[in-house]
Amino acid sequence: MSPGHPRSVFTAELLLLIGFTIVALQARALLRGRASLLQAAHDDVLAATRAAAAELDRQQRECMAVVRAVAADLDAGRLSLAGVERRLAQEVAKHPHVFGLVVVFAASGGAVLIPANIRRERRRVTVRLDHGADDVRRTDWYRAVAAHPEPGWHGPFRGPFSGHFIALYCEPWSPPARRSARGHVCASLSLHDVEAQRQSLPSGRFGYSWVLSHEGRTLAHPKVDWVRAAKTPEQLADETGDARLAQLSARIAAGAAGTLHARDPLTGRRAEMIHEPIAASGGAMVAVILRDDVLAAEPSLRRLQIEIAAAVLATFTAVIAVLLGGRR
Repeated sequence: MSPGHPRSVFTAELLLLIGFTIVALQARALLRGRASLLQAAHDDVLAATRAAAAELDRQQRECMAVVRAVAADLDAGRLSLAGVERRLAQEVAKHPHVFGLVVVFAASGGAVLIPANIRRERRRVTVRLDHGADDVRRTDWYRAVAAHPEPGWHGPFRGPFSGHFIALYCEPWSPPARRSARGHVCASLSLHDVEAQRQSLPSGRFGYSWVLSHEGRTLAHPKVDWVRAAKTPEQLADETGDARLAQLSARIAAGAAGTLHARDPLTGRRAEMIHEPIAASGGAMVAVILRDDVLAAEPSLRRLQIEIAAAVLATFTAVIAVLLGGRR
């Protein structure tokens, strides 16, 4: 019987049809399994990211409420300068998430006086800076507050007393008898605390989380150098060549929630970036999901891939055997 005998050709075609049908069914199961797994990971991380963003929003609003209350009492003359330190101690005792609380004002001699209540080495300390005002004026946080007298969030900065990276919310005030003078009340959140929250998110199984300010500056990230440099998505887009990253800052500025598909700037791998707004400050919590890690963690998908490869090999082996057998 020759290799082209109709019976052997028919048998080979039938084997191919059966084999390809099996492979197609397995491939469909694989694609569905991949899609289902990615969707489940997305849903889990999205829920956790929303909860984390809501918690940060609550903590930031707590800071803002404390600052507004103290500034209003100072501005109205209900709180004297002599009573500031006691008031700060009371406020931070009631609001443990407030890392530091500081009142900046100008003394009659022109020196900057700064009473502050700051958490340091697991305890609270009160700092009175009656001398060395020039040192304070040279700090990054003081310069930022002085340059932007309107209420708002600033940072990240490295706290000169605690060594922690911090984000500050500040509001101006003026003594009733000296409306031309301008002081500030500022409350800070420790970015070390924010980092601890970031690390607790489930995205750490398949990626990581990232906290950005309203200006797109990095406040918390696995790569601490990005926090020190206050890296923005635009800068990372320039460095990596992935223009899609620049969209992240635009979305954060618009207060939008959503998902962005881009190359992860940390690993260079394909990623899904879920971003949820933190309304109080205008920042965002971003969860970066590395899709390949999600798929690699599921053994059933690996088994399906092996079964598909085995089915293809078995099909071609059987077809070749039938065609070669037709020569006899």
